[in-house]
Amino acid sequence: MASYQRNTDRRYRAPVEGSLARKLDNLDRSGRMDFDELYERRPETAAERNARRRAQAKAAVRPAQKVSPMALLGFVCTAFLMVVLLLCYVRLNTISRSIVSMKSEIKTLEVEQVALLTQYEQTFDLSAVKEAAMAAGMHQPSESQIIYISLPGEDQVTAYQAKPSLFEGFSLDLDIPSLLE
Repeated sequence: MASYQRNTDRRYRAPVEGSLARKLDNLDRSGRMDFDELYERRPETAAERNARRRAQAKAAVRPAQKVSPMALLGFVCTAFLMVVLLLCYVRLNTISRSIVSMKSEIKTLEVEQVALLTQYEQTFDLSAVKEAAMAAGMHQPSESQIIYISLPGEDQVTAYQAKPSLFEGFSLDLDIPSLLE
């Protein structure tokens, strides 16, 4: 123990100078002395030199590290899920845009429906029909033109299946107000 203490004392012992004024001249701006003046480097021993060289060689020739298959699988799964999530966001954005365009189309169709319904109701308005009939020269029937029929007996109807006619499948769409004008 005493020999170890003597070696450490010699190793870190700085030369003693008697003048404090010389030491103050050697101070740098921060108020400290230069590193070289504070400590003198002791000579390196052979064991220390060999240890340093082994550490340098070990650090220089480091074997390649292996990647765990589970870590690689986790990375691949994470990348796959991120791609799927990105594609889902793209699809969601596309669906949202189509919904917005459909809502605007619904609004225009509702406005068109109200306009067509109003036009339809005006077509079957009795006062409009009466005016159109008067303009075409039609008049209300008089009392002498009205005939009442009374049939004795029960009401009975017999319906026969008629041959389909040539024009049965066709429908004739007439615009009555335009015809009456």
